[in-house]
Amino acid sequence: MLSGDLWDKPGYFGLGAYGPHRAVPRILDILAAHSVHATFFTPAWVVEQWPGLCRRVLAEGHEIGNHGYRHEVFFNLAAGEQRAILARSQDIFDKHLGVAATGFRAPSGDWHPETAALLAECGFSYSSSLRNGDVPFRHTGLPLIEIPAKSLFDDYTAFAYHRAPNFPSGLDRVAAYTPVFEAWEEEIEASVLEKLTVATIWHPKVIGTPGRALLLDRFIGKLAHDPRISFETCSNIAGSWSERNPQ
Repeated sequence: MLSGDLWDKPGYFGLGAYGPHRAVPRILDILAAHSVHATFFTPAWVVEQWPGLCRRVLAEGHEIGNHGYRHEVFFNLAAGEQRAILARSQDIFDKHLGVAATGFRAPSGDWHPETAALLAECGFSYSSSLRNGDVPFRHTGLPLIEIPAKSLFDDYTAFAYHRAPNFPSGLDRVAAYTPVFEAWEEEIEASVLEKLTVATIWHPKVIGTPGRALLLDRFIGKLAHDPRISFETCSNIAGSWSERNPQ
């Protein structure tokens, strides 16, 4: 998460703005070429700044999920603060996109023990925030479905490096591209054999640079032609799982 003062620094804004300006259009073209639909978990602040791009995402058959307003760490927030962020974000989605997000991903994967109940209270049908599994499940006592994401598929761990602050601490280089995609492919092959769900954590500004996008195109193209694999939005995954596993 970026604190309020960091959000206002040109260097950080420039890094984040690369996503909407350059990477997202590139990624949308890749997805369209392979007839793949995805879920874009998007801070509502981004929807305010780039509503036209977000409308394009929806128009091309993708889903936009709630990702807070300005990438807040929910773990540090009281229930009332979390509820206010969720309500504000949903209002922005409705104002600019004419939709209400049905899914939520906690920024940085950090949420408060009360967050799941708040999401259900606010009408969300699913979350994709936790890292504690590789198949969907229902939160105990709630109608909320969880689609666990995989830390292995977080592109930040391999490709993102920042200074001031130094994050991740001690990292002195960005990983070579090809081995990372090879590792992802191997993990997906094993997941296919076990009939698991793979939820990625890809950030457009990271995965959508020209060199990585080139490999992403090849990667998605290969998977899209594998009859054992299906690409689905998170809302479709949650809906199908809920139908098969009624309360």
